[in-house]
Amino acid sequence: LSLSLSQVEGAAYTGSFVWKSRAIGMWEGGRGQNMLDGGAPFYDTYRTADGQHVAVGAIEPQFYQQLLLGLGLDAADLPPQMSSDDWPELKRVFEGRFASKTRAEWTDIFDGTDACVTPVLSFDQVSSHPHNRERGSFVRDDAEEESPRPAPVLSRTPADPCLAEDPRIGQHTCEVLEEYGFQTETIERLLATGVIESDAPKAKL
Repeated sequence: LSLSLSQVEGAAYTGSFVWKSRAIGMWEGGRGQNMLDGGAPFYDTYRTADGQHVAVGAIEPQFYQQLLLGLGLDAADLPPQMSSDDWPELKRVFEGRFASKTRAEWTDIFDGTDACVTPVLSFDQVSSHPHNRERGSFVRDDAEEESPRPAPVLSRTPADPCLAEDPRIGQHTCEVLEEYGFQTETIERLLATGVIESDAPKAKL
């Protein structure tokens, strides 16, 4: 039994969807001209009146209808959704509409709908979003550093995160070496020659 590993092959395999999309005509254009890379007006980000942004991902027809409803647009007055030749024109229409209101206004309009329109938040804003606050999606450690909570959350083994401050580089070097049987003299020699680094807290005498 043998195992052959390659980072390049692993990276290529994660892109299988793009290769299959090319085969069925979903990814035929250049950069920024395909459905999922900003080419489609219903799958893109838009600047709002206050200089912020919203993200749109209304691919399915029922979601697209909700998007048009929120924007106050009538499908009869627009090119067909999947007519890629008309996407630039349709994108200009969407850009104009989204630029007419603030991000907060669009968030209120699309809140509770299936239009797949969401605010684009900064790192400082993500944890305070009502959805993330309700679910406790972010935690703070003892050093007040914020990070995402482990997911998914399992009922029997919820994977409660360790909130202790992250260890410093070299903080446990000597301790680990001692556990593996290294003598104090050997560890001190490794430290002196720069082979290892230690940042263990010093005793206060």
